[in-house]
This record gives sequence, C-alpha cells and structure tokens, in this order.
Amino acid sequence: MCGFTRPEDVEKACELGVDFIGINLVPSSPRRVSVEEARKLFDHVRSGIKRVVVLRPENPEEVERVYRELEPEVIQVNPLFPLSRLRRPGAELMVTVPIPPSPSESSLLLRAREAERVGDYVLLDTEGPLGGGTGRTHDWSVSRRIREALERPVFLAGGLNPRNVRRAVEEVRPDGVDVSSGIERSPGVKEEGLMREFVRAVRGLG
Repeated sequence: MCGFTRPEDVEKACELGVDFIGINLVPSSPRRVSVEEARKLFDHVRSGIKRVVVLRPENPEEVERVYRELEPEVIQVNPLFPLSRLRRPGAELMVTVPIPPSPSESSLLLRAREAERVGDYVLLDTEGPLGGGTGRTHDWSVSRRIREALERPVFLAGGLNPRNVRRAVEEVRPDGVDVSSGIERSPGVKEEGLMREFVRAVRGLG
C-alpha cells in the first residue's frame, strides 16, 4: 500500500498484514510528504514490513541523499529518470515501467528488461504525466506477457481496488500488487474498510 500521509493509516495497514508501506516524496503528487514527515510516518511501520520511498529524482545524488536521511528498505524510482545514471544506494530498487494505452510490446519489453537489470523489482503501472500513479487500469494482458518474460519480481499497479484486484491477480499473476487511490476517500487519506477489503481479496487468492 502506498501514498500514506497519516500515522493512523500506516498503523492500520500494518495490522492488516501488508508487506510494503510506501511514502511519496514526488513534489507534484497530491500525496507528497516532506522528508521529515516521511521519517515520522516510518516510525509507525512494524518490524518486518518494508518501507518504500517513491521518488522522481533529478540526479543520482538525490537518491543517495534520501537513502541516508530515511534508510528505507526500498526506493521506487519514477521511470522518467534515466536508468543509466542511477547509482545503487543501500536500499533495494523498484523501477516503474509505464504501460501506455496503445503499447508497442517490443519496446515495452526492452524497457522492462532494462528495469530488471537495474532494479530488484519491476513495477508495471499505467502510463501518466508522472510516469505512473494515474489511478487507472491498463491492458493486463500486456502486463501478463511482460511478467512471463522477466525473472525479477514483478508488481502490478494502476487503478486497483477491492473490486478488481482479484481479477487482476488472476490475469497477470504478479508477485505483488500496489494500491493507493483504490483504498482512499481522498488523496492521502485511507479508508479502513477499503484497506481491509483489498487485503481480504488479495489474501483470499492464496
């Protein structure tokens, strides 16, 4: 689960048994928090749950600085950043691959394989102005074929919610799913009932 802005929502997600808690530092995001706010939110993450920082870095030094300040287990890198310039910090890397409305599967696969070489996880998300984070679904059959071609863990994002996540998982078979707006009543404000329903739907798949 990603895009937290309130400690009580972080605590509830941990109670529900999520594997990753994501905090957004992208300046233009409606869920953006400061580094200091992120530090306080991470204080509420239970041991064993990975803390993720979402970045749209302007340079490699920004990734390293955020890692030094927050020491997350995972840094999620926006795809607009040139991967060739990325220097690995102490954290694992999750690299986003945006899926456009009318994708060229050959070029998408090249991008995904580049992300796989650089990152520990590949996140398939619907393409938007910021790379991902649109809250809209995409063609899951494309994500399924990319998933089958890669060896790194693949996460699926983009418009997931308690009503459609079961079908998405059955169709794509990802290693994990990423949700933000699908469990909210407003940007950054999570809805406990939706969070619970989402986890129940995913866990029910075994």
